[in-house]
Amino acid sequence: MGIIYENNTRKNMLLYKLVIQYTTYSVRCSLSPAGYRHLDNILVRLNWLYNQALEERKTAYAERKETLRLYDQHKWLTGLRARNEQGLGEIALGPARGMLKRLDEAFQSFFRRVKAGQAPGFPRFRPLSRCVTIDLTKISGGTVKPRGGHYELQVKGFPRIRLYGSRELPDAVAKSVRLTKRGRHWEASLVYAVERAALPASVKAVGIDLGVRKRMTLSNGKRYQRATRDRRRKRRLQRAVARCRKGSQRRRKRVRALARFQRREFVRERNACHRATTEIIRDYGLVAVEQLQVAKMTRSARGTEEQPGRNVAAKAGLNREILSQNWSLLRRQLEQKAEWAGREYVEVDPRYTSQDCSRCHARNKPRAAETYRCRACGLVEDRDVNAAINILAAGVIAAGASTWAVGPCVAPESYARAA
Repeated sequence: MGIIYENNTRKNMLLYKLVIQYTTYSVRCSLSPAGYRHLDNILVRLNWLYNQALEERKTAYAERKETLRLYDQHKWLTGLRARNEQGLGEIALGPARGMLKRLDEAFQSFFRRVKAGQAPGFPRFRPLSRCVTIDLTKISGGTVKPRGGHYELQVKGFPRIRLYGSRELPDAVAKSVRLTKRGRHWEASLVYAVERAALPASVKAVGIDLGVRKRMTLSNGKRYQRATRDRRRKRRLQRAVARCRKGSQRRRKRVRALARFQRREFVRERNACHRATTEIIRDYGLVAVEQLQVAKMTRSARGTEEQPGRNVAAKAGLNREILSQNWSLLRRQLEQKAEWAGREYVEVDPRYTSQDCSRCHARNKPRAAETYRCRACGLVEDRDVNAAINILAAGVIAAGASTWAVGPCVAPESYARAA
């Protein structure tokens, strides 16, 4: 998306310009009963194409030591469509090429892991149960059309698909369209290039402490409540699945019920993160966040047979709570929104931010209490707010600016001592 603005630290001048942001609109699909069956039949054809393309690649290398590329398989697909094998000639070219591109991306990931010395994970043949996505390429102006209060998706060989969403779609040609089957329903994700202007300039700065007891604590004292999950209902649904015989119709119904519950929880938490991050980006010109290694922090403490871990159950519970707060999603949303909004986003080293005093920078070992007490200067502050203030001070130094309004929580002379 490019640079949104340039920051001159001497004059504190922000030069704004319009940027192109790729925005995804998720809408629900509505089809007739025959349309649902038709779309499922298309999934069967595309899944066959994926497996045949994988077999072609394996055979070419095993017999002729030849590595097939994506465009080689595009030519191979042309022959399949000319012979109308599996009815591929009856549907548009875009969905078939989208499936070949998905296979090519799987091979590119395989080669990347091999070069990095990781577990290779060679692409596998896929059962129909794992084929739930249709990628549409070669989008034209007539693919998505407004139709009296809703939109229609028109693709050759596809049934009539009506699209319903809470937002009006842009008056432009979509860059890509993806149809995803979630349970018995379908959802469409449409990507548009939207022209956005940066938000009005703001000299206010904020530091954010990510936590478990509170999802986020800002340096001005504002808190965002932690995410809560209905673990009892999830456990009840999981036990209902475990009691069913594999392959039975009842088990499939229970699996769908569990998937619907998990999808609703995911959407609710994603929307909560969007509301919080949008509010922060609108209010502050500089956002400082601690650079946490979430993957390492949530690593299992089980250990090995020779060196078994300690407090495994407690660590597993902590890992579960950390993952429930969606720290990585929050940071990613803040970074992306700061880019198009003309804000400055920095990640700082989190070490000792919870131990250092935000007033005198003396290092204390805080206890389990929520109150931070400095033995050097006598500061009494909420421990999360104290950490957020330290993060803000480090973020202002990292940004290299001296005109950010940090609020009454931090004295300006503390920056010089911190540096």
